[in-house]
Amino acid sequence: MRIRTDRIRVSFAAACLAIVLLGVPSRVRAQGSQTAIGACASTGTKPANNPHIGSSSCLPLPRFVSLRADAVNLRVGPGDQYPIAWVYHRVGLPVEVLREFDVWRLVVDSNGTEGWMHEATLVDTRHFVINGHSPVTLFRSDSTQSNPAAQLMPGVIGLIQRCAAGSDWCRVRVGHIGGWLERSAFWGSFPGEAIPAK
Repeated sequence: MRIRTDRIRVSFAAACLAIVLLGVPSRVRAQGSQTAIGACASTGTKPANNPHIGSSSCLPLPRFVSLRADAVNLRVGPGDQYPIAWVYHRVGLPVEVLREFDVWRLVVDSNGTEGWMHEATLVDTRHFVINGHSPVTLFRSDSTQSNPAAQLMPGVIGLIQRCAAGSDWCRVRVGHIGGWLERSAFWGSFPGEAIPAK
């Protein structure tokens, strides 16, 4: 049995069953899905045969969201009747939404673990997590030649403030410290994705 600080293993067999039942979902991002999203919002119905638009939310798939609470269950299927595979204890931890079924979201975390979470346990606020085994540098501007603002250890979670479309850099905040991170240094954003300031 493996115990991690950010989640607790409940059932290895249940997780294996989920992999068999769920298969491997497509992680291909939609090109031009914004048009379909606009149609979805105006009509209230999902465009036919578009796997890149959520069947319940009409939002793009895949997309990143964050955990709302300090105890979030990851289930092996889309419903309370399915066993809990993990319990996450990290507010703000980013997860990627791959599919939707009613109020349930099939998500994957930064370690590749997949399962279902209830939509009420997720928020649209964009966060990032530092992966790997080495610290990364938070810079004061969007250049590796700028002064460092901080060293971020693996596992650190922060807020993504904005990312320009096509840029390799994002403006982020960790606690009271703001700065710039290269997208390659964190998990929680698609390559070149535009994340507007909020």
